[in-house]
Amino acid sequence: MIKKRNTTAFLISVPAGLLLFIKGIQGPTGIYFLILDYVNGLLTTGAIKSFLVFGLLVLILLSSLGGLTVIAGGFLILKDHVSTGKFLIGIGAGISIFLVLFLLITLFTSGDLSSLIAQYGVVGWIGIILAFLARSIAR
Repeated sequence: MIKKRNTTAFLISVPAGLLLFIKGIQGPTGIYFLILDYVNGLLTTGAIKSFLVFGLLVLILLSSLGGLTVIAGGFLILKDHVSTGKFLIGIGAGISIFLVLFLLITLFTSGDLSSLIAQYGVVGWIGIILAFLARSIAR
């Protein structure tokens, strides 16, 4: 049963990644750049700074690949590396429970559904929803 769920998650992540790639949607690279600037200002030298900067640069790279990272995450889920695959899907699509809550709060406070849809376009939203679904199905 778990293998079937992971196969389904993979089959959902491929079109999700393609839609995100076509639309040009990527993860939250801006947040990672802000953290990188903060780390550079806070730490001057040392191994800890080098390790943090390297980790942030890897996150920025994975996040900027967007849909390709989502497809890679789906492949890892298919190969039973579920936690790593779910992590890559989240990084590539920029989705998390925090994003969903933030979007719901924005929707309820503004009351303007059309501007929320226009932010990513219909194709982008379908890709984001499919990526979130694939991430949720995987076990």
